[in-house]
Amino acid sequence: MTNVPDEDNPDDMLEDLFGPIISSYTTEQAVEDGVLIHTGNVGPHQVYFTHSLWEEGYSDLARRIELVNRGLDLLRQRDPEDSPYMKLRVIEQDKIWVIAERGKLTYLKPEDY
Repeated sequence: MTNVPDEDNPDDMLEDLFGPIISSYTTEQAVEDGVLIHTGNVGPHQVYFTHSLWEEGYSDLARRIELVNRGLDLLRQRDPEDSPYMKLRVIEQDKIWVIAERGKLTYLKPEDY
């Protein structure tokens, strides 16, 4: 019997294309290493900021809330490049992006990608 990739599972599809995963770096590991900072939740989504973006003044709660809301407004708009697994929006050209994945929103600088 042949192993058929599950189209609802992106890992299955990637493995079918590229072979088995040889290394991974989880969100939890990135938080432990200080690369990502968990700042709270918006509904069912955990919200993360990269350390470099955090250092640019987003440790300030009011500023962070404003940026999260701007990102959410952009994510509500459809984009033909959206996939069932990820959406990326440019909040400020060459400065700030937001990536939405299942259960997670990550705010980052483009060079952090």
